[in-house]
Amino acid sequence: MRVLPLEKDIIYGPLFSRRLGRSLGVNLLPTGYKLCSFDCVYCHYGRTDVKTLVPKKGDFPPMRRVLTTVEMALRRHPDVAYLTFSGNGEPTLHPHFPSIAAAVRRLRDDISPKVRLAIFSNGTTAHFPHIREALALFDAPILKLDAGDPETLARINRPAPEVKLEDIMDGLKEVPGCIIQSVLVDGRVSNIRGEAFEAWVAALAAVRPAQVQIYSTDYPVPEAGVERVLPYVLKRIAEEVEERTGLQVRAYWF
Repeated sequence: MRVLPLEKDIIYGPLFSRRLGRSLGVNLLPTGYKLCSFDCVYCHYGRTDVKTLVPKKGDFPPMRRVLTTVEMALRRHPDVAYLTFSGNGEPTLHPHFPSIAAAVRRLRDDISPKVRLAIFSNGTTAHFPHIREALALFDAPILKLDAGDPETLARINRPAPEVKLEDIMDGLKEVPGCIIQSVLVDGRVSNIRGEAFEAWVAALAAVRPAQVQIYSTDYPVPEAGVERVLPYVLKRIAEEVEERTGLQVRAYWF
């Protein structure tokens, strides 16, 4: 099935994000393949080529080139709302992620202090203290939680063998200002009904994030039988989860 091409450089955009507004993307990952600790059935970049929690090697951009490129982008686009770490997989897998995050924050403060820093992470590394400290540097640490039980995690996110749900949960609970993003899907695999839905709601209640953002996929996905959740269903789920947990839940759709 057709999917979107990988990002070909460190900076991409500006693009309009339905959650963040006008944003510049930062890709800390290889440009020739997808590197992630998940292989999500709905990922618009397609199947994961290298699936691991601890990369042994990789064609990562050097820190110096990342900082030079980010500095140029901030000077060229001073009016963006966000500088967002995302890209071709899981951004925290870059071996120098903590140092890069700290240096980019300093650059932002010096050049464009009104630009906010965001990261889209799947949360699989948040139980590592050095990663958690780096995540605290972001104005919007947006971390994934699609499943509240190991079976649904395995079916939807298809994690690397080293990834454990209990580690993800432990990490998410300790990230200051954590924003949870959850992709809801139906069809061959589903997290919107039955035991999978109840486990997900319970997991959100346990993490107690600052906000929950739910949405479905409207991009091409790599797996047949993965169905989009319609906007009216997302809205109903957001209202139900808010009522049951007391959390702030926002539903997004195209």
